[in-house]
Amino acid sequence: MTETVSLSGVELRRHADPTYPVTDSEFEPYAHQQELRDLFTTRESFLAVNDSPTGGGKTLSWLAPVVESGEHTIAVYPTNALIHDQERNIRSELTEKFPDATVGDDIQLLTVTADTLRTEHAEAFPNATSNGARLRRLLREEVYYGDTQVVLLTNPDIFVMMRRGLYGRPGNPGSRVRALNEFKTIVIDEFHRAGRKEQNTLLFLLDEMYDLPEYQCALSRIVLLSATPTAWLAERFGNAMSPPYFRVTDRREDTEQRPFEDQPTGGWGAVMPPVDLEVRSASTFGTATELLEADWEETKEFASRPGKTVFILDGVREVEDVYTRLDNALDGQEVVRIDGFHRGDLESKLARFDVLVSNSAVEVGIDFTVDRLVFSAPDRASFLQRLGRLRTTTDRQPARCYVPPTVTATLNDRSRSRSLTRRELTGVLGEAYHNPRDRESFDWRYSAAEAYHHLRRRARDANPELAEKIRTQGWARITSHFAPESGLTRTDLERYIDPIEDAVEDTLKWYRGDSLQALVYDSTSDGREAVRAYDLFYLLRHGDVQFYPRSVFEQVVPEKHHTAIVNSAPYVSGFCTYNGTIPPNKDGYGRDVVLEATPEIYRWLKTEEDRTARTPRVIDSLSVDVRVETGSRRIGSLDNLRDRMDDLALLAYVVDDNPNAVKNQYDLGPFFFLYGLSTADGLRSIALGTDALYLHCAVQDEAESVDLEQFGVDI
Repeated sequence: MTETVSLSGVELRRHADPTYPVTDSEFEPYAHQQELRDLFTTRESFLAVNDSPTGGGKTLSWLAPVVESGEHTIAVYPTNALIHDQERNIRSELTEKFPDATVGDDIQLLTVTADTLRTEHAEAFPNATSNGARLRRLLREEVYYGDTQVVLLTNPDIFVMMRRGLYGRPGNPGSRVRALNEFKTIVIDEFHRAGRKEQNTLLFLLDEMYDLPEYQCALSRIVLLSATPTAWLAERFGNAMSPPYFRVTDRREDTEQRPFEDQPTGGWGAVMPPVDLEVRSASTFGTATELLEADWEETKEFASRPGKTVFILDGVREVEDVYTRLDNALDGQEVVRIDGFHRGDLESKLARFDVLVSNSAVEVGIDFTVDRLVFSAPDRASFLQRLGRLRTTTDRQPARCYVPPTVTATLNDRSRSRSLTRRELTGVLGEAYHNPRDRESFDWRYSAAEAYHHLRRRARDANPELAEKIRTQGWARITSHFAPESGLTRTDLERYIDPIEDAVEDTLKWYRGDSLQALVYDSTSDGREAVRAYDLFYLLRHGDVQFYPRSVFEQVVPEKHHTAIVNSAPYVSGFCTYNGTIPPNKDGYGRDVVLEATPEIYRWLKTEEDRTARTPRVIDSLSVDVRVETGSRRIGSLDNLRDRMDDLALLAYVVDDNPNAVKNQYDLGPFFFLYGLSTADGLRSIALGTDALYLHCAVQDEAESVDLEQFGVDI
C-alpha cells in the first residue's frame, strides 16, 4: 500500500542589513547569518551550532565573518568529494560576494587530502618524502611565513592526525604539524552525519585545543554546521565543552523560520519546497528490485516526465541495475550515473542529464537542478539529506522514498490527518529509525579510553611539570565528556584500554577507524578516478576483479599512477583491476563472501570462550573465501589477496553465532557491518574496526541488563 505524505515547504525571513560584509548591496541575509556574524564581532570565543535548513546559506554564514575577520580558518568536511565540491563553491562565493578579497592574493584556499598531499603538494615540495612532511612544509610556508589569510579545507582524518601528532616522527614532538595551532576558527560541516565515536573524538580534541593558552593554540571559535542537536549533544555542548555554547537559530527560531504550503511570502526566501512524498517499503539494498520489478511501469513513467529526475540509492550494484534499465528504456532522454566508480566528467553530467542515477556521491555538496526525486533511506540522516536535494524551486514537487517497513508505518500513522512540517518530520524519523552505533555506554567504555591513550601520549612528550598538568586537566575533561555522573575511575578504564592501546596507533588512528579496502585500478576512468581504494567486500561480492601481488599490479597499472600506489599501499588489503560488475545470480545476489578463521583466531577463541568475557583485539591475519553457484563467475586470483591479508593489523571482535542471529539478538539493523566467520564449529560473526567496539558494547549492555534484572533492578 502506498501512502502520500504532504510536507510543508520552509521559508526564512530576509533582513535588510547594509552592515553585512558582502559587496552585493541588494543581498539580504537570513537571521542565522546575522546571528553568527554577531558572535564573530562581539565575542572572542564560542561554540556555535548552526542548524538552519538545507539550502539556507550555512556556508555564507561562516564565510562572511571569517573574511571580515581576516583570521586563519579550518573548514572540515566529512568526505574528500565534498571538500572539492565546497572548494568550488567557496571560490564562487568569494568571487561573487567578496570581489575585493582576491583568492591567492588576499585569501589562500588550501585543499588538503591524502590525494592532494601526494600530487599537487608533492610537486610543490619535491624534497619532502612523506605526506606529513609535505603538510608541515605547506602550512609553515603559508601560515607562518605567508602574509595572506588561509582557509584550509580538509577532512576529519587529517585534522585528528594533526592534533594527535600522528604526522610527526615518533618521539620527536618538534616534527608535529605545529601550524595547526595558528588557526583561530574551525568549522565542522555535516557534524550530525558523524557517528558517536567520531563526534566524541572531535569534541574532545576541540575542547582540549580551546583550553590551551593562546600562545600555544589560537583556537577560540568553533562552528558546527549540523542538524538540530540531539538532547545528549546539546547537554555535551552546554556542560562538557569549555567555550560558551550558542545555537544561532535559537533566539529567533519561532519568528524567522516557518512552513509554507503554496508560494513563499514576500520578504521571505524559500529554502525547501513543499513536497508530495510517496512512502514505500523496501528491504535493505532492495530498492532497485522494487523499482525494476513490481514498480517498473510507475518508475518508467515517473522518470519520463518533463524536467530532471534524480534517483539516489544505496549500493553501486543498485545504481548500475537501475541506470542500465532506464538507459535502455527511455528514448530521447539523457540518462547518466554518478557513483564511486563513475565520478568522471562530473560537471558535464550534471549539466546535461534528464535522469540521474546515483548513491551517496551526490548526497551533499554538489549543486544540481532536481524536479522530482526517488530515494532510499537506510537511516534518519540519509533520509533528510537526500530529501533535501529538492530545493531548486518554490513549487510543490513530487518525490518517492523507499524505507524499511517500520519507518513506512510510522510515517503513515503520523501524517494521515494533515501535512507535516520539516521539524515534525525530523522528530518522526528520530522515532522511526534505530541507530545501533548510538550507545551511551560507548562513551565511557571506549571514547574515554581513546582519550586517555591520547593524554598519555601527550604526557610522554612533555617535561615532568607539563606532563602532570596534562594528566590532571585531561582526566577532568575525560570525566566531564564521557562520564559526568558515573564516577569513572582509572581502574574502570583499564578494563577497556587494552584494545585501544593496541589499535589506536595503527588501526584506529584515523578519525573513522578502519576497514578492509583494496586498491583498485579501473582502466575506464582517468585522473584521480583510475586508482583508488574501495570496499573489499563490495568488490568480492559484485566486482569483475582480478587480484595481483603488488609488484605485478605496478606492471599492470600505467606508470603515471605509481605514486598513488606507493602512497595508498600501507592502508589496503589487496590490489586488483576492476572491469565493472558481474551479473547477479538467480536470486539477485552476488557472490557469497565469508572470512575464514586463522590459527591466530582459533587461539583467541580458545583462550576467551565466553562471549561476555571476550574483548576486541588486534589480529594480524585473516583469510577470505568466496563461494559461488555453479556457473557463476569465480575469482581465480584469491590467493594473491590471501597472501596480502596474512599481514594485517586489524581490530576485531567475534560472537559465537551467525550474522543474522547476532543482528537480531542485539538489534543491530541491516546496515551494521557484520561478517560471517567460518570455523570448525560452524559459522560465527566477526565485526571489524570501530564496529568491533560497538558490538562489544552491545554484548556487554545486554549481559549487564540481564544481571540487573536478576537482582530485581528495574531497567
